[in-house]
Amino acid sequence: MSDLLLNSAGYGIVALGFLFLFILLLTTKQKTLQRSLLLISSLLSALWSLTAALAIYPRVGQLLLPIETLRNAGWLLLIIGTLSDQKTLREFLSKDHFVRRTLPVFILLIIVEISTVTTYWLPNRYLLLIHLAQSAVGLWFIEQLYRRTDKQDRWAIKPITLGLGMTFAYDFALYANGALTNRVDGLFFLARGWVAIVTIPLITMTARRVKNWSTRIYVSREVVYSSTLLTIAGIYLLVMAIAGYYIRYLGENWGSVAQNVFFALSVLLLASLFTSESLRRKLKVFITKHFYANKYEYREEWMKFAAILEQNVNEPFQIALSAIIQPFDCDAGLLATVANDKLSNKTLYNLKQGYPEADDLLVPLAKASIEHAWIIDIKQLANGHSQDPFSYDETLAEQIETFDYVVPIINHNGNSHVCFISHPNTTHSLNWEDRDLMFAISKQLSVYLNLYLTNQILAENQQFDTFNRMSAFLAHDLKNILAQLQLLSQNAQRHRDNPEFIDDAFDTVDSAVERLSKVVEHLRKKETSTQVDKTFSVEDVIQDCCVECQTSQPQPIYHSDTTQSLTLNTDQERFRNMLIHLIQNAQEATKSDGFVQVTTALENNHYLIKIADNGSGMSEEFIEKRLFKPFDTTKGNSGMGIGAYDAKKFIEQLGGYIQVDSTLGEGSQFVLHIPFTVQTM
Repeated sequence: MSDLLLNSAGYGIVALGFLFLFILLLTTKQKTLQRSLLLISSLLSALWSLTAALAIYPRVGQLLLPIETLRNAGWLLLIIGTLSDQKTLREFLSKDHFVRRTLPVFILLIIVEISTVTTYWLPNRYLLLIHLAQSAVGLWFIEQLYRRTDKQDRWAIKPITLGLGMTFAYDFALYANGALTNRVDGLFFLARGWVAIVTIPLITMTARRVKNWSTRIYVSREVVYSSTLLTIAGIYLLVMAIAGYYIRYLGENWGSVAQNVFFALSVLLLASLFTSESLRRKLKVFITKHFYANKYEYREEWMKFAAILEQNVNEPFQIALSAIIQPFDCDAGLLATVANDKLSNKTLYNLKQGYPEADDLLVPLAKASIEHAWIIDIKQLANGHSQDPFSYDETLAEQIETFDYVVPIINHNGNSHVCFISHPNTTHSLNWEDRDLMFAISKQLSVYLNLYLTNQILAENQQFDTFNRMSAFLAHDLKNILAQLQLLSQNAQRHRDNPEFIDDAFDTVDSAVERLSKVVEHLRKKETSTQVDKTFSVEDVIQDCCVECQTSQPQPIYHSDTTQSLTLNTDQERFRNMLIHLIQNAQEATKSDGFVQVTTALENNHYLIKIADNGSGMSEEFIEKRLFKPFDTTKGNSGMGIGAYDAKKFIEQLGGYIQVDSTLGEGSQFVLHIPFTVQTM
């Protein structure tokens, strides 16, 4: 009895499912033919499932076949109505010639089956043959529906054809077996309820896809995914249970032990499969590909995207990289900018040791991606199958193994970025929908990063504004000091022999010295002057700077590894002050018995100025976040924190960049890369 109740529970679940679908359909506003027929079919299916669940009671079981005929008629009318040109249910029932021929047949069959319940005048075998014929006709109708639907619209009706096809195919097997044995197999019949559960989400998918059905039912991908997993698990365990039963049946004395061991191992195998990420990904891709019109549920994707942008635990660049990696489940990624033929890494994902490819391989791809606003498929580029609007050496693309795609984050006001990502685990290959989603995310990230960088510039400008206001106050103090000293000078001619005047003069001078010392401490010899471009030899300026800095220890040592000299036409005084600042920083970070070396060299069409020391060094975090940040100083009140910032900006104005290598406790090396093409010989 418990087994019967357990198996009847499948029909009970089906009844609840169709009843829920019926209620949801009632909430729709438009009154179309297909919507009305789906309402009727859902209600009849719920009634049929409830009757089948209660079929263990003989009186209820006698009504099952007539109600099943009603259910079959409902689904066949829905299929006919899907292909019909009629607009309303009344017109469909009265004017459609196919319905006018089919409906009387089903009415006659229902009358025959109901009369048989009371008089038993028709043998049971003929009743089974009637339902066998119904299932065969149902399969034929489904085949006609699929074949007569345009190819571009078949994705919409594919789920219901699968669901109803499975229903009528199972019925065909059930009644074919019953017609041969003159009775319906009990286990075969009870298992039909659990099989019918799968048809409900399939029918609901079509109800949502077909526009003129006008349903507002939302089927979550996660629900379909989870229900699919549970269905697979149920079928798997059912098969394993049957296999275990036969092991026990054949094994006699040892069969019970073997059955338990077999079932335990099968459960272990099921658990291992369900925890397999690759299996879960493939299942998601299969469900999305075959049961949904769109590859992505965009509402959910934008909600997830917004949630990532709202995070405050990471830096903006890390958030941006996570936002573009998360929808595609990539294993690795890189967010960078391209400036002056150099890839500047902003953040990495799952690349603790960095990436093995040289910048010379990645920089051209990054530039092309930004210039053409193009998502680059590196593997297709290497195979020669790409349709990219630019040329790139295939042999170079073959050397890139870490990344598979290049996604641009374009800001037309400057500050464009680029993302290098590995192959997405959510798909086998990128199609138009993947690319559209990538572009949509990249455009939003462009706004996000532009806002962040703009705020950074505003913050710097506010700091400069504060500095200018501070300078105004200092100028006011200097003016007051100058007025005091001028007054002292004017009175000196008349009162230089007066002892009290002498004492007062010394007090005035001491006060002026104290106030000037404070001014000097703030200004640190930073003099405001207009820029005057001048042609000069870089090596001569470097030698003069080294000579000037020899008053401090350790004395800088200059050495040149190139026979070619570089001549610049720019602000010589600013260039000189920049070098002096970097050399003095190296001296201050190094003990008197250490060394500070200044060397020059040529490398890859760049003139290199290297300033190396064996001082205290710097951490990577300090270099990335504080070294070139204006007004951030480690010298307390003795520094203003704009020397390194000014050096970086000045070298970038020359078209170059500064490379910093440092290790705590071992020393630092600043390498100034200046393009050799800016020289004027």
